[in-house]
Amino acid sequence: MDPKEMVRPRIRLLDCISSFAAEELVDDFYSSAIQGKTQAKKTTRLASFPDYLFLQLKKFTVDLDWTPKKLDVSIEVPDELDLSALRGKGKQPNEEELPSDQPAQPEIRIDEGMVAQLVDMGFPLEGCRKAVYHTKSQGIEPAMNWVMEHMGDPDFGDPLQLVAKGKTSEFVPNEDALAMISSMGFSRPQAIKALKATDNNVERAADWIFSHTEELDQPEEVPMDTQGAAGQQGMKFRDGSEKYKLVAFISHMGTSTSVGHYVCHILRQGRWVIYNDEKVALSEHPPRDLAYLYLYQRV
Repeated sequence: MDPKEMVRPRIRLLDCISSFAAEELVDDFYSSAIQGKTQAKKTTRLASFPDYLFLQLKKFTVDLDWTPKKLDVSIEVPDELDLSALRGKGKQPNEEELPSDQPAQPEIRIDEGMVAQLVDMGFPLEGCRKAVYHTKSQGIEPAMNWVMEHMGDPDFGDPLQLVAKGKTSEFVPNEDALAMISSMGFSRPQAIKALKATDNNVERAADWIFSHTEELDQPEEVPMDTQGAAGQQGMKFRDGSEKYKLVAFISHMGTSTSVGHYVCHILRQGRWVIYNDEKVALSEHPPRDLAYLYLYQRV
């Protein structure tokens, strides 16, 4: 062969995918089943297959001296992919979930003697009760540190409110407070959000709503239900066949990550077209084996 010709390692894309899907050993994995660390096996699968699938090859790495390095390899990329082996099937009949690792927490008792010592220092009673409660009555020093960190909180002096274990209650806004905040020009959902954040305290809610304007229209966070993955099944994802065809790829032209140029090739009406900044042209020999980002479309 010509001595000037570039010699590159050749790797099949299918082998890269197989490596991605291979079983991986995880050391020092904490298992709630044995209440200790052990070695676990991990596999990665897909719960759904999108209309378009991007595959990124990790062609950029760090050398031994921590300098960015590009892996100059040639990838054998097929026109079509069948990723049926990557579809996840959930928990199998011979498998069982790890037990919940949430041991019962002992009830926290507020040491009134510590509370009295903090009150003698000039801090509000309710703030002192919170400090002792949140530091689990471990001593004056931790409680004092908690006070110093939270004494500027708007609700520092408000009564401590505890929720009984195992019980949750849906927030019910005070209608009078709701009407008062709505009269300021805020919508009902915005007013409810402010009252919920301040335990129906209208004065604090007014302060909160003006200091959290960027949060007013954000959706409420929905806690994960106790069914775990079963709860995620209610979410809507586009899903379909696991078979794909190559329709585009992006290449990096250069010797390292700090220099070079990016170009894109797209399959248009059965022909490959190169997009190089403002230059667009037919590509007679598209370098698909040298790309690092591939776009596949479902067949």
